[in-house]
Amino acid sequence: MIMLFKRNKWFLNGFMFLVILLLCCFSATALAQYQYKWRLPQVHPVGSDYDLRAIAFADEVREKTDGRIDITVYSGGVLCDWVECYERVMRGDFEITMTPIAPTYDPRLNVAYYMPYLFINTEEAKKAYQRDGWVYNMVNDLLLDQGIKGLALFPVGWSGITTREEPEGWQEMKPNRMKIRVMPLKANELTWERLGYIPSTIPYAEAFSAIERGVADGESGGPPFQGYQFRDIQGVWIQYNDYLEPWWFYMNLDLWNTLTADDQKVLLDSAEKQVLGRWEVFLQEDEEYRQKMKEFGLKVIIPTDDELRNFANAIRTDVWPQLEPLMGKSLIDYCREQVGL
Repeated sequence: MIMLFKRNKWFLNGFMFLVILLLCCFSATALAQYQYKWRLPQVHPVGSDYDLRAIAFADEVREKTDGRIDITVYSGGVLCDWVECYERVMRGDFEITMTPIAPTYDPRLNVAYYMPYLFINTEEAKKAYQRDGWVYNMVNDLLLDQGIKGLALFPVGWSGITTREEPEGWQEMKPNRMKIRVMPLKANELTWERLGYIPSTIPYAEAFSAIERGVADGESGGPPFQGYQFRDIQGVWIQYNDYLEPWWFYMNLDLWNTLTADDQKVLLDSAEKQVLGRWEVFLQEDEEYRQKMKEFGLKVIIPTDDELRNFANAIRTDVWPQLEPLMGKSLIDYCREQVGL
């Protein structure tokens, strides 16, 4: 009996050793089963903060995956514009990108780029945009339906408006008969109409000439660095904070699903690292371009917290219900819940 027990014990120990050895071999094989070369297109210029962050992201992923995932960054829009990038990542033509989210195939994804007054300050925005924040989770769930995995949100800057002169009654959102160039987005049109302006959907490439020719009195749709581009033909910048322009690191979902959990974590952490760095500098950029506008002679107006809150309350009360047919009532109700309505 004793000898039989010892033989069984030796057999059991040997069997367990073999299982552990096989598991180790399997793990090593799993880590080495792919050797990817990916392309990351993005539209900001070479040498910009966005370009440098995309490159830093790619370098960290390459290093931490021991070269299993080798990403080459193509900046300046040389491969595609941001709308095409979205479609081609969804199809798998490109593997990963850093661009805004296009609502081409799902109107609910309008919420991923321009949803007015989800928040009015950076502290609120950071909580909503961080990984597992409420905006991150809401948009990522919609992206999964499109075959895309969201990695991290990338804050570009707080939006505002330039005009020829200070609009009368802008604090009270009174109609001022100023025609303003807006993005071709329903939410954008409705927002500026409620704030007192006459919205006109003019392509950004034509906005300067439209203002110059008197077709429009001002423009909206971007942070102070956009406003600065109109300094020669505009006289006022108003920092409305109607949205914090969001860009994303995102990738093809089928490709994401081929990765090990460790490599997925590398991608998430590396993207989040660049996003956190961006939070530290975009406010400085906003202020830098406001100062440049001041030095050029524009009047720069920063609304008070109470004024921003009044704008937000008006938009949430009067504009958000009009977006329900476009984005769905459940999505708008979720946004209401998050802002305490």
